[in-house]
Amino acid sequence: MSLQGEFLLVMAGSAIFTVGLISLCAHFSSSLKRERILLWFGLFAAPYGLALVLRSVLIPVPDSLDEMLLVVVVRLIGLAAIIPALLLFHEFYGKGWRLSSKWVTSIYALAVVYVVVLLTLHERTYAIPSPGIALVILVPLVLIVDRIAGYQPPQIRDRPVIFVGQAVFFLTFAYDHISHLWAGNMRAISEPLGFMILTICLGYVVSRRVAANEAEWVSMTDEMRAARRIQTALLPPSMPSLTGVSVAARYAPMTAVAGDFYGFPRVSESSVNEGSMDIIVADVMGHGVPAALVASMVKVCVFAGAQNGKRPDSIIGDLNRTLSQEAPGEFATAVYVSLNVQKGVGWYSSAGHPAPLMWHRKSQTLEALNVSGLLLGVRQEESFTTNQIQFEQGDRLLLYSDGLTEAESAVGLDFGDARLPKVFALWQAYTAEQFADALLKEVLTWSEDNSGPHQSDDITFIVIDFA
Repeated sequence: MSLQGEFLLVMAGSAIFTVGLISLCAHFSSSLKRERILLWFGLFAAPYGLALVLRSVLIPVPDSLDEMLLVVVVRLIGLAAIIPALLLFHEFYGKGWRLSSKWVTSIYALAVVYVVVLLTLHERTYAIPSPGIALVILVPLVLIVDRIAGYQPPQIRDRPVIFVGQAVFFLTFAYDHISHLWAGNMRAISEPLGFMILTICLGYVVSRRVAANEAEWVSMTDEMRAARRIQTALLPPSMPSLTGVSVAARYAPMTAVAGDFYGFPRVSESSVNEGSMDIIVADVMGHGVPAALVASMVKVCVFAGAQNGKRPDSIIGDLNRTLSQEAPGEFATAVYVSLNVQKGVGWYSSAGHPAPLMWHRKSQTLEALNVSGLLLGVRQEESFTTNQIQFEQGDRLLLYSDGLTEAESAVGLDFGDARLPKVFALWQAYTAEQFADALLKEVLTWSEDNSGPHQSDDITFIVIDFA
């Protein structure tokens, strides 16, 4: 080959090697890990380009044993590069009829092993045939057999462009290998040109996929922001104002939107109700948008029942039937509390929810309101009960989701078992707002790891002080 031809091969090999490295870096970036074509193409292109440069520059004619060993190493690099090329073909073509595409890869791998053995035993490495000849025969044979068997490759975007790139590369690959078989020419002349065309085709496809992924990401981001705004609108804009009661709430979702929900369906200071307030805390199983949608259903159902003056057990029962009918397979826990502030008495009904905690300041005792019913959404006609509670001036009621109590420390201790019961006595002089701030900070600090606070679930709680 002329000096000009050698120079062109070096330029082509350097470009192919660089493109391969860029493809690998792009694959391992956060936004493109799911694009496996970049992985296989990078693993194919980088060693292929390296072998092309080494064959053209370092070992034009092997004269010594060291040069012969380098010939063997370069040839092994080229042989190994074909395996990710076959995996790239499998990515687009699919499994084939009865896993035919996997059989092609396996047979080629066996042929490579056979050639490696010959390279270690044979003195004339150039005389050893390339295993690529097996691909020249197998690939068209597999395509024909699959076509006759009725196999249909998976539907993918930009199929014609991919087909053109792979077809051109395979034809140039086959031409060079057949030429070598007949004329003994070791240099790949047309194959690098075919590879460059394949690179251009794959670059076009990948760029379109990246653009589609970016557009999808932007769309999802906008949708998540909208969902966040909607969920924020579902929560109370402020705490209820009621004589003799101080209320504070904290809502810390683990993701942009969550399945926790709290609200105050009824607040009244009329002479009929003598100062009353109802509270709901619910926790939908799961996270993200699906859980948030169910949480919005919880609010509609609960507030409708509260406006009709229903008891806590009836409201929880209606919510259970609504979830069972309208959202089968979705489950939630909830606790509904109705308080008569003037009389110092309340009623509550619970469905699989963590027990509310009542701190009695006079007696310095912590009472768990642990009477609970079945999880919401399990049985449509499940019945629930209403239980009574007593409170007096100075007492504090805490309603919460399990994200508070199940937060784990670095050594695996639950916050609800090891720390939560102690803070009531420790912070009993705090106002409701001060207590809520301290409690949220404490639970986040409790569950932090080496990288900082580590939240594993949505955290929601309401603090009610009876002044």
